[in-house]
Amino acid sequence: MPYVVCAEEVEDRWVAHVPDLPGCFASDKERDEAINAVPAAIQEYVAWCSGHGLHVSGISGPMVVDEVIRSWMYEDDYEVNAFFAADRPPILPDEVAEIQLLLSATRSDLSSAVADLDEEALLKELAGERWPVAGILGHLAGSEWWYLDRLGLAFSRADLPEDPFERLRTVRDHLLASLPVLPRRLGVVTLGGETWSARKVIRRTLWHERNHTHHILRLRTRLA
Repeated sequence: MPYVVCAEEVEDRWVAHVPDLPGCFASDKERDEAINAVPAAIQEYVAWCSGHGLHVSGISGPMVVDEVIRSWMYEDDYEVNAFFAADRPPILPDEVAEIQLLLSATRSDLSSAVADLDEEALLKELAGERWPVAGILGHLAGSEWWYLDRLGLAFSRADLPEDPFERLRTVRDHLLASLPVLPRRLGVVTLGGETWSARKVIRRTLWHERNHTHHILRLRTRLA
C-alpha cells in the first residue's frame, strides 16, 4: 500500500510530513530534496521510537505526495501554516495514549539537549541565529500555547511564565491535561486566515519540538 507525504514551505525551507507517523518529517531548503529524504526519515523515526520504547512498524510501499503547499503571508506579517487534508480527520480516543507517549519522547530529547547548559550558554547570542538557546525554549513553549489557543484550549497569555523552563513545563502540562478533550474536537477552526484542527495541533507540536531539538544540538557545537 502507498503511504502519503504532505509537503509545506516553512520560513524558506520545505518540510515533508508523513501523516501516518506523527512527528516524522524530512526538511531541506529544496522541496524535492525534502521529499526525497522521507524514506531515510522514516527509518530514523522507527529507530527513534524504538529507542524510547515505542513500537512502530514503519511504512512500506510507494510514496505518494498528496499535497504541496507554499507558504503565504496573512496581512503581510504572519506566515500561515499549511492545513492538509490529512489534518482534517478527528483524533480518535484510542490515539490519545500514543500521542502522550510521543510527546513524552520529544520532551525527553529536548531536556537531554539542554540539561548540562549553564546560564551563560543558554543566553549566548550566536551570529546568524534569531534567538539564544533560552529564546528557542521560550519560542517552543509560546508556539505550543498558540496552537492550543487556536482550539480555544489555552489558558490566559498573561499566565505564561517568563522563565523558559517553567514556561515549557506549564504549557506542556496544560496540553497533556487537554488531550482527553481532543477527540471531541471534530471540526476545524479558521482564525486569522489559518485553518486548524486537533490533528494539526498535534502534528505541529511534535514536528516543532523535534525540529528545534535538532537545532539546539547543532548549536551546541558553537557553544563549546
